[in-house]
Amino acid sequence: MSRQPYQRPKQKEVTGVVFNQGSAFENTEKDKKEEVRKFRREASRLASLANKRVERLQKNDLTTSPAYKGYIDSGGGRFGVKGKTYNEVQAEVARMNAFINAKTSTIQGINTNLKEIADNTGIEYSNMEDLRKKADKFFELSSKVEQYLRQVEDMASAIGYQKIWEAVNVYTDANKIDLSKATNDVDEMIEQITKALTEHQDPERIIPNMQLDDDPDFWFQLPLD
Repeated sequence: MSRQPYQRPKQKEVTGVVFNQGSAFENTEKDKKEEVRKFRREASRLASLANKRVERLQKNDLTTSPAYKGYIDSGGGRFGVKGKTYNEVQAEVARMNAFINAKTSTIQGINTNLKEIADNTGIEYSNMEDLRKKADKFFELSSKVEQYLRQVEDMASAIGYQKIWEAVNVYTDANKIDLSKATNDVDEMIEQITKALTEHQDPERIIPNMQLDDDPDFWFQLPLD
């Protein structure tokens, strides 16, 4: 059988663009490698940005922010791409974007978020430091009330967080409780607030001049609709 003479790859014209079919695969591979390099460079930039934000939150003792908690839940540690495969870098970029795009990943974002929370929940504060302390305790208390209602009374979803926030505010206001102080008995507060919420609907202090110290059996009430 005679051997066929070598033939140069044919050129094909597509919409006015001429390319060599023989080098198409090679060009595609080069393009892919360049795209991967660009992707890793962008990932490294994101890692630097994300790590700086983490360090600022840690330095300013703002590790209770939702963004920081999400960062810890996703694995914590320093963000980075060194030694990672392409798929691992993709996963790391997704984790970094989730943190960077979170409103509370910056100090300014945290302050804005806390002010909005104060407006929505009625928390009174004198400055941002005071608000941070009160907000932490406020949401710790609200979360525990919600958990109790869900686990014991099976009614948290029916009441909703807005009602719980209102009840917490009514209770702390009626009993002149400063949420920024660490001496408050959280268990007692949970008991009183959940007792009111399981009986009534809308928060309202009905005995404004009486405190718990005046009558150990007193509990603030929320009137029925």
